[in-house]
Amino acid sequence: MKVCPKCFTRFPDGERFCLHDSAVLVEEEDIARLGTSIGNYRLDKILGRGGMGTVYSGEHVYIKKAVAVKVLHPQFARYQEAIHRFLREARAATSINHANIVDVTDFGILADGPVYFVMEYLEGKSLEDLIEKDGAVELHRALNVANQIALALEAAHAVGVIHRDLKPDNIMLLKKPGRRDLVRMAPDQTWITEREESYDFVKVLDFGIAKVLIQDELMAETVQGAVFGTPEYMSPEAARGEDVDHRADVYSLGVILFDMLCGRPPFEAPQSSEVLAMHIHTEAPSPREFAPHREITEMAEAVILKAMKKDPNKRYQNMSEFRKDLSAAYGSISYRRHGAPAAGITPKSEEARAPKKRLTEELDEWITTDASGLSVEQARMLALVETAEKAFTPTSMSKQDAEKLANALDRALDDDE
Repeated sequence: MKVCPKCFTRFPDGERFCLHDSAVLVEEEDIARLGTSIGNYRLDKILGRGGMGTVYSGEHVYIKKAVAVKVLHPQFARYQEAIHRFLREARAATSINHANIVDVTDFGILADGPVYFVMEYLEGKSLEDLIEKDGAVELHRALNVANQIALALEAAHAVGVIHRDLKPDNIMLLKKPGRRDLVRMAPDQTWITEREESYDFVKVLDFGIAKVLIQDELMAETVQGAVFGTPEYMSPEAARGEDVDHRADVYSLGVILFDMLCGRPPFEAPQSSEVLAMHIHTEAPSPREFAPHREITEMAEAVILKAMKKDPNKRYQNMSEFRKDLSAAYGSISYRRHGAPAAGITPKSEEARAPKKRLTEELDEWITTDASGLSVEQARMLALVETAEKAFTPTSMSKQDAEKLANALDRALDDDE
């Protein structure tokens, strides 16, 4: 029997989702662990269940710190290869040490119990949940998420770790307070600048099938010809069961960006084998034609199509190249550092104009170019007089009002005497 971790309704083994709340169903043994402790951690709630393990939210029993605990499925615990792969996930994630990758803090193999590792607890939602609930993601938001994923992968690749199972379900989005300015096109074709209310902070999860290029004593050899990953986001070489390098992650990130901007992945079919065949043989569709109602710039499309080239040599060769083109893919909304998104239109809002010169720069320029012979003090006094004249000189005053003002000034001077 399968069990819903939210409402605890039981379903036949063939079911995958709860009919009441759409939660992924888990095993009876997963439910039985709730309220128990593994090592120093109490398991409180099931967050999800994957191919190799179940993830719980929990708490350190002594210091009361919230954590997430991933427990290896019992049927795998007797296989040394499975334990090695499970430990490799923990080691791969913690070896990268990057803000956009989930932090693994502890690992345990209990003599009479399960194998587990402990991660930071993340309060957010997956990119999969966002797309499933809200559909396609706004261009500037999608580019920001893709940029952070690329930063995480760049760090992983630098230490010889290839993820191999990138997909929206492995991308967590944490809501953070806004910190940047957005430049937005107004209906009158001018640009306005506004502060973002919040933004998505990305955490890349699940290095369960990560390939570690740097061999170690825990490394188990990958079975030649085996297919690892999720079909909808898998590179052609991975779909063929070939050995892969970091460019397989480049392909998968291109698919994820397509999915975010269009609301669906580029290749879908009833059977996984059909999806794999599409990745191998079918050219990626144009995102702008696939979703003509969405804002997808030419550069955003170009980034996706280059990342999804069948030949790894024709893709971006690293995440740095990917991010460079990504920064030029913004449309009607951009982050301040990217400037006005659309070519040929000059931003007209005060904040979007070129930065003004500092006062010291203006003085330096005046000293070097002024031919009046005035000293700095004389120039300062002249500027004060001119400013006062501008402030008090009537510009559209009637003759009667001017006479009243003159009389009032005379009376004020008489009073001072």
